[in-house]
Amino acid sequence: MRVTLIQALAALRSGETVPFSRFPEDWAEEMLAEGCLSSIVHGSRKSLKVRSLRAFDVFLRSKGLQPEQLEETVGVMSKPTTRAAQVQLLGDSKAVTVRSCPGFPVNVIAPLSVRLGERKLLLCPCPGSFLYISDFLDLWIPRGAIVVGVENMENFRLPERQTEVWNHIRDQYGDGGVPPVLLVSRYPQSKDLVTWLQTIPNLYVHFGDFDLAGVHIYLTEFYRYLGDRASFFVPDDIEKRLSAGSRERYDTQFQRFGKMEVTDTRVLPLVQLIHRYQKGYDQEGYIE
Repeated sequence: MRVTLIQALAALRSGETVPFSRFPEDWAEEMLAEGCLSSIVHGSRKSLKVRSLRAFDVFLRSKGLQPEQLEETVGVMSKPTTRAAQVQLLGDSKAVTVRSCPGFPVNVIAPLSVRLGERKLLLCPCPGSFLYISDFLDLWIPRGAIVVGVENMENFRLPERQTEVWNHIRDQYGDGGVPPVLLVSRYPQSKDLVTWLQTIPNLYVHFGDFDLAGVHIYLTEFYRYLGDRASFFVPDDIEKRLSAGSRERYDTQFQRFGKMEVTDTRVLPLVQLIHRYQKGYDQEGYIE
């Protein structure tokens, strides 16, 4: 059941005249047949208005709605909520799609102390495992920590086999120090990760595939929202690796991304290398 439909029903119950087009045709015809509503015609436009509030409320209850709580129901369905809240108002936990498990996975290359709400949390998963942060807006990390977005899951779950990559990132973005690193993944794909990144001041470094699609993901999903606080990690040996990369990958992606606007000029040298060699290189190649 769409929130726009419940909004239209709430408008009817408050005494408004509502266009016929705001309702599924079968709902409108059923309400008219039940004597709940009257039809108002102005030229080619047809609108509906409550004729009998009592009959209308009976109809709403037959659809699993609570007449006196339509506005509250709209509020619940218009924002992140729980299935329990839906059941209380609608008697149906699947009345509207709800993400029961928001958030994103995190991993570390060394133990990292963070805060989750008012509680301290030591991130230190065993090799072969990682953690999932559901209450992500309550996650706070050290101000000097670098957040590294790891595009592919194999790289994300095997950080101990990419020591050289993390050392290079620390050298390049650590401002002369050895900053802690938090690895994050954009899977399951949602806006949660970038939403969280927008609430913290930390640097974000994108470690993805070295191909046109990888650059596009960085530009549209991260740089677009974070600006120069985001960077695309380019290893020193990327030209050598690209020269031995995949021509098929380049050909497949060129039609869609070949003429994309590179809004972060710092990535232009990488894009030029990709076009020069007409190849792409998977980040999994950096797993030792």
